[in-house]
Amino acid sequence: MNSPGFVSVVIEMARQTAVLLLQNRLLWVVAVAEVGCAVIAFLLGYRPPRHADGRLLYSMLAWWLLLSVLMPWVTMYFAVQAIHGDIEERTFQYLFLRPVRRSALLLGKWLAVALFGSVLTAIGAVILFLATLPHAELWVDGVQWSVLTAFVLAGVCGAVAYSAVGALFAAWTKRPLVWTAVFIVGMQYFIGNLPAKAGIRAITVADPVRRMVLDRVEPDRRLARWLWPSEREFDPEVIGQPVWNLVVITGVALALALRAYARSEYDARARE
Repeated sequence: MNSPGFVSVVIEMARQTAVLLLQNRLLWVVAVAEVGCAVIAFLLGYRPPRHADGRLLYSMLAWWLLLSVLMPWVTMYFAVQAIHGDIEERTFQYLFLRPVRRSALLLGKWLAVALFGSVLTAIGAVILFLATLPHAELWVDGVQWSVLTAFVLAGVCGAVAYSAVGALFAAWTKRPLVWTAVFIVGMQYFIGNLPAKAGIRAITVADPVRRMVLDRVEPDRRLARWLWPSEREFDPEVIGQPVWNLVVITGVALALALRAYARSEYDARARE
């Protein structure tokens, strides 16, 4: 019996994972959360922060609600469920007994999660932006669609990186959800919000995602302070190469995940 090709296994595993993710009840929670964020934006449009325009209001909500909270938690949770769920439910034995490479299985799962996270983040960014449009007084100089583009692109890149980190925890650790919480709270919320001079920010996903946004939005002093409170005077030179940083983080996390998934001897574990 000939084993299927590597690429075909990746594609089929991605398809099967996507089907399972579509059945996950968390999608309803995400939908409600994204609509809730849009409602908040719409209501704040009637009484926005002092001297706030549409760009500032949208950027503030999109960063702190969508890209800082919803995107990392949802994407990494889906990654853990897609990869570690097979171990919890003892179905991994059937996958590993097939004449296919484990690396192809993991890549397919990661690809599906990355696509899911990207689509959900993009939809949330669009819905949130549309909620600000009825308030024409916030867009005195016209609607700035480039702001929406900036957050969609940053959100997609961030979701791809977060899914790779989630895959690493799912393949390498026995308690991936615990490590996910530690990573998001400790690495993203604390270290990611340090001043630019703190070089340790380079190991986070949140920092390059924010630098992508700042690079494309070209913020004034007030908007820069909203997006990066710890940085008193925003300097465009701190932008650096955020896309390359995300590529490195994604590549390293995925490589480590592939190594762990291919070599580990997994036992059935209790569901977290």
